[in-house]
Amino acid sequence: MTHHEINPQFAIHNHVEIVHVLNELAKHHVLINLTTHEGDALVTAVLYVSGDRHFVCIDVSSDDAVNQRIADSKLVSFETQSEIKVRWHSTHLQLVTARDGLAFSLHVPSEIERIQRREYFRLYTPQGSGVLKCKVPLDEENVIEVALVDMSAGGIGVTYRGASNDVFVQGAILEGCSIDFPEIGRVPMSLRVCGIWQSTSTKSGEHIHRIGMEFVGLSRGVTNVIQRYMIHLEAEKITPT
Repeated sequence: MTHHEINPQFAIHNHVEIVHVLNELAKHHVLINLTTHEGDALVTAVLYVSGDRHFVCIDVSSDDAVNQRIADSKLVSFETQSEIKVRWHSTHLQLVTARDGLAFSLHVPSEIERIQRREYFRLYTPQGSGVLKCKVPLDEENVIEVALVDMSAGGIGVTYRGASNDVFVQGAILEGCSIDFPEIGRVPMSLRVCGIWQSTSTKSGEHIHRIGMEFVGLSRGVTNVIQRYMIHLEAEKITPT
């Protein structure tokens, strides 16, 4: 599994500043996507930084087996779901008894990436009859359709129903995708899988998967289409009904 490398342009190395960022994440209960090199994923949050500022405690899963696999992983990556993106990696997590029960403990990272920019501002897209569909080719003949949940200038969040599909692998670049925009038509694009952090079951036993994907190498024309669509969504959101 491919993990994001820390961008030197946005890297923070100062220990005091890193602790401050982690404390802010805990204070505001910011949701974090945890992914392991082996493919496990968990939506979690920072609980607190230890008094000596050497360790940070992260919330665990309700599934003991998932917790053990995460603790056994040789590489774990973290990325916030907020508009301000904070990313870091850890080579080892331990399961410990924390203030309010079981938690993951890890060393405060020596380096984190912190980005605050417009492209991470996400808008929820219409659902029901107005839902946007993204077509993802599985091979030369077969295509899977996924439903958009949200969109930013940097990427999309989608859901799809059914069994897990091997095309959605962390870090994979999906060529030949397209989205059908209202009044515009089909817009081609490439997407990179950057988050696989939720899988739920319906009462009928059907699985619903939540995938985050970022745009790769968009043309200026496609970028303009996405920006115009987002402006339209924002206008609809603030217009009284």
